Amino acid sequence: MRLVLATRNRHKISEISELLKGLPVELAWLDSFPGLAETVEDEPSIEGNARKKAVESCRATGLPALADDTGLEVEALGGAPGVLSARYAGPDCDYPANNDKLLRALKGVPAPRRALFRTVMALAHPSGEVALEEGRLEGAISERPRGQNGFGYDPVFLIPSLGKTLAELSSEEKNGISHRSKALRKIVAHIRKAALALAALALISPAAWSGKTEPGQETVWDKIMASQAHRGLRLGIEALESRQYELAVKEFSRAVLANPKDHNAHMMLGAALYWTGQVEESLQSYRKSLELEPANGQAYMLTGISLAWKGDMRGAYAAFQKAAELEPERGDVQMNLGSIEESLGMAQQAMGRFRRATLLAPKEPLYHFQLGMLYRKMGRDQEASDSFRQALKLYPQFEDALLELGAIEERQGQKKAAIHSFKKAVSLKSRDSVARFRLGRLYLLTGDKRKARDVMGEAFHLTPEDSGGGLQLSVAYAGGQKKSRGPSAKGSEPEREDPNEPLSIFRRNLERIPLDQSALMQTDVVFVPKPKLVKASPESGSSLKRALEQAAQTERSAPKAVRREYQISAGTPAQREQQINRLIQDLRDVLKQAPEDADVRLGMNLNFKRLAQVPASGRQDADSEPKVSYQPRAVGNDMGLWIIGTGWMGLVDEVLPEPGESPSHPDESDWWVATGLGYATLGDGQRALASFERACQLDPENMSALLGRGVAQVMTGNEEAAASSYREALRISPKNRPAKEGLKWLLRPSTKTGGKT
Repeated sequence: MRLVLATRNRHKISEISELLKGLPVELAWLDSFPGLAETVEDEPSIEGNARKKAVESCRATGLPALADDTGLEVEALGGAPGVLSARYAGPDCDYPANNDKLLRALKGVPAPRRALFRTVMALAHPSGEVALEEGRLEGAISERPRGQNGFGYDPVFLIPSLGKTLAELSSEEKNGISHRSKALRKIVAHIRKAALALAALALISPAAWSGKTEPGQETVWDKIMASQAHRGLRLGIEALESRQYELAVKEFSRAVLANPKDHNAHMMLGAALYWTGQVEESLQSYRKSLELEPANGQAYMLTGISLAWKGDMRGAYAAFQKAAELEPERGDVQMNLGSIEESLGMAQQAMGRFRRATLLAPKEPLYHFQLGMLYRKMGRDQEASDSFRQALKLYPQFEDALLELGAIEERQGQKKAAIHSFKKAVSLKSRDSVARFRLGRLYLLTGDKRKARDVMGEAFHLTPEDSGGGLQLSVAYAGGQKKSRGPSAKGSEPEREDPNEPLSIFRRNLERIPLDQSALMQTDVVFVPKPKLVKASPESGSSLKRALEQAAQTERSAPKAVRREYQISAGTPAQREQQINRLIQDLRDVLKQAPEDADVRLGMNLNFKRLAQVPASGRQDADSEPKVSYQPRAVGNDMGLWIIGTGWMGLVDEVLPEPGESPSHPDESDWWVATGLGYATLGDGQRALASFERACQLDPENMSALLGRGVAQVMTGNEEAAASSYREALRISPKNRPAKEGLKWLLRPSTKTGGKT
């Protein structure tokens, strides 16, 4: 796909080109189109300017166009220069003039001179669709310009945690944390979607539309039907990539009706059904696809994924084996086979599969990562470290690999290297509480309490730093199958719920969605076996290590995960209640699959928008208002895993105290905050609450402890107490944003109470 960068700024072209390396796109920029007029940036917001530049460039060239606009917002200047950042010192000013004016305006203002860099990326498509994504970078304004790299305000924009300005960072370091890179990483999903749609259409052979008439006898009706099927596949792929799964089902169903002999249409319908949770129906579509094309290795692989989702590991294994028989040189098939073998306790066979996958696709970072994870589970840390380093060499932004590498380095006593790895993980995914927990705890171990507070304090934001986020809530409870607390009339009545149980907490948050809003809810359910732990000295380089009785030898040795996605439509109170009841009942059925000796952890990610922002086409506007709640691991999914990654749980578990034990420094508030953060990240609300309560007792004005206590109270269902915690935090720090946003969400009225809080 040819993509136009809507800029003539050589610095931006170089930076964006570097960040887009590896995508299936050919880049051009405005200088490639002589005579193209400059866009007049006269919109009142950076979102408006980014959109305008992208749309005008797209119309002028006929190609997809990517544009950005950036604003520097300084707290002491009331958010200035903001949308005027590029021309702050006048219409024809240069970078030094802007910096000089900014420093003069801040003369006499004491540190910290807080500032925010905000970039909005806009991708305009010739179809008229425009996607917007935002990236933010918080920092401060330095006393004087420092550094020779970068451009714009980079020499005066200070990163406090690094002690450097953006202009003092290398290109790699800047690209890892910058506002532009964050926005670009989000817009990449939209670029991939457009490129994938083109690629998918190119791969659909014209032969798919034949077979309805004899050669030479094709009728006009045949052509119309083929055209409709082709359109249905194209629109279905677009809907699938934008996670509008119900719409994808409709479009692929139309394609099947238009050409029932097209095995691709049946296969894609199965994929869409899978993502709507209709797994049995997806299997029926795959079977039909295989009836039409028995040698379709892709359909066998998708069949295996659906069977694995249902917990039928043996059936999934057989399907993946058939895919491997048909397409033995596919690395993804080998990796899927190895994943099943690992879950079945066939560690050596899995090792062979993973190694073969890395040989077949040596530039695929995910395969090196998976191989490293298996080495880690087998206690072969050095080989695991080598695999993680290879994954990072191929994909430096692979944050999960950085976390695993940092944990190995800490276990080996390489604290300085571990701090470097965890710091980079935090810079890549600032919303990842796992990274902040490990880094903060390591700072405490090395005696740097100030840095520990800075790192852990940022783990309790209750509203997304970047646009496009939504409500996320993590809760947990121990035990396996739960007995019903009340009768149900043949399943038609919802079971009675304990108001403090996870599904009740989910229900209350769903009931806060205004009736004129639609929503997409993702839910992760993880069944975690209870392993035995062997304790090591908390002061030593080696952390707590899992000692499973039969590590990697039984099917029950690894967490099992289920992901569900639900569409929630705007409607009347009765319609909303019916949707919520159906959703909660489905989740209750999933929970009944829990083994009796497992802990169950649930994660909720809810994105919703006003009905006015959802056009009839089903496309959603990208700049909707984000809502709030605790996000323990808002890191996205860079590598496109088809199963939920649970390895990060071990990174938290291995350094937490055993049940009944105190942290290694029981009289220090910050150590209790670290412990509480670990439990909150795992979804263990009760233990998190106890830890934060102790931290508050030791230091009543520890803001991280107060915010953490509010989070834990939300997780355990005590929303009134959580509101009190946030009010106490605001009493100490009236401008504290996490406390303000958390309180705002908790006070949002329920749709069931007619607007009463």
